Amino acid sequence: MNPLVMEALGAILRWALTGLAGWFVSHGIWTADAATQYVAAAAIGILTLGWSLWAKYRNRLKLVTALTEPAGATEEDVEQRIAVAKRWDKPLPSVTTPKDLPPT
Repeated sequence: MNPLVMEALGAILRWALTGLAGWFVSHGIWTADAATQYVAAAAIGILTLGWSLWAKYRNRLKLVTALTEPAGATEEDVEQRIAVAKRWDKPLPSVTTPKDLPPT
């Protein structure tokens, strides 16, 4: 993912978490110092979880797309098919295809 997008998402997430942390501080649940640490930790944790989910989605999409390619297709062929399908809004196999059914 583009580093600028990652930085922007991190800034937006920290902003939202800071608002929530402000509520906790104003109600005496957290101290201001603890809130700063919690916001930083939560932002990193949420971004890491999001990145992990995105990577698993990409890998599954590559797998089910590869299963629909003719025998002998390379990984580059699969990546090109995914890129073309996204660019031209063509359907790709569903990542929720059960393991006991062929992707279509």
